[in-house]
Amino acid sequence: MRHAPSFDHSRHRHRSSHLDLPLLTALAGFLSVAACTTAQSHTGDGSGGSTSGGDGGNGSGGATGTGSGGSSSGSGGSPGSGGHVADAGGDTHAGTGGATGGCAGLPLCDDFEAASGTLNTALWTPIPNMLSGTASATIDSIGAHGSGHSLKVNSPDRVYLRNSSVIGTLGSVVHVRFYARFATALPMGHGAIIVTHNPAAPDQYSQNNELRFGSQDAVFHWNTDSDAANIPTVGPGDSSSVGVTPNTWYCFELTINTNGHLNVSINGNDVAGLTEDGVPTPNIDDAWINSNQAVNPSLLRYTAFGDFNFGWQSYGGGPMTIWFDDVALSGAPIGCSN
Repeated sequence: MRHAPSFDHSRHRHRSSHLDLPLLTALAGFLSVAACTTAQSHTGDGSGGSTSGGDGGNGSGGATGTGSGGSSSGSGGSPGSGGHVADAGGDTHAGTGGATGGCAGLPLCDDFEAASGTLNTALWTPIPNMLSGTASATIDSIGAHGSGHSLKVNSPDRVYLRNSSVIGTLGSVVHVRFYARFATALPMGHGAIIVTHNPAAPDQYSQNNELRFGSQDAVFHWNTDSDAANIPTVGPGDSSSVGVTPNTWYCFELTINTNGHLNVSINGNDVAGLTEDGVPTPNIDDAWINSNQAVNPSLLRYTAFGDFNFGWQSYGGGPMTIWFDDVALSGAPIGCSN
C-alpha cells in the first residue's frame, strides 16, 4: 500500500483552519486512490485468473468482476479471453462413422432403441437360416456413435431382416445407410451382408435374382447370384477394396441405381473398387459390365427392387457376428451425420 506523507501540525499552527481544507481534501483523494489500488490486487481481472469455465467471471480471464480493474459493476469489461463454456454433462463425441447418426425424416430407419428392447416386427421380417437353425438376430446393448442399442446378428449360415414395403417406393436410385461392427475380420470365403431382389417376390429361401453387397477374399465386394462377376474382380481387384478392423464401428452408404450403377462410401470416403459407373475399369467393373452381355448382363439386371435385406449369408465364408445400427433407406443421400 502507498502511504500519504506525514504532516507536521506544529510547523503550521499559525495558519488558519480554512487554509488547511484544500490540502486535506487532496490527501483524502490520494488515500482513496491508494485504497482502490490495494483492492485491485485482490479482486481484479489479473491475467492469472481462472480459465476453466470462467468461474462466473468476465474480463480477461478474471475470477470475479467485469471491466479492467473495476468492481463487479464496473464498465468496460469483456468476456474472459482465457475461459470456455463449461461442458453440460460432459463432452459429446460422434464416434467412428459420423456426427450423430439417427433416423429423423427418413422413409425407413431403425435405430433399435425401442423401449421394448425387442425387434420391431412391423418393420422387419426375420428370414431364417437354411441349415443350422441356430442363427439369431437380437437387440444388444452395444450401439454405434454412443447410442444405447444395436441389432446383433449371429449367423453360422444365414439370417436376414427383410422389409418389402419401402424400397420399391423410392424411385430409380436407392440410398442405403447403416452402421456395422464386425466381431472378426472379413472371411476369405464369400458372404453377403445386404441383399435386394427384383420385384418377382422370392420365397424366404430364394437366392434367385439377388444383388448382393458382401465380402470375398477378406474385402468388400458386389456380386449377383447368376454369374461369377464381382466388383471388384476377385483376386486382381481385391487391393482396390477394403476390409475391416474387428470391433470397430463403420458407417456405410450404398447407392443402388436401376441403370446398374453402384457406389459405396465407408466413413464418408468413396471406395473406388466398389464403384460401377458404366465405364469398364480393369479389375474393378469390366467383368461385371461385360458379363453375359447378350443375354443377361449384370449391368441391366436390376431395373426395380422388390425388397431390402440385411444380415449375413455365408456362401463359404463361415459364421459371422455383426452388429447393425441406424439402418436406413431413402430416395436421396442420407449421410453419416443424419
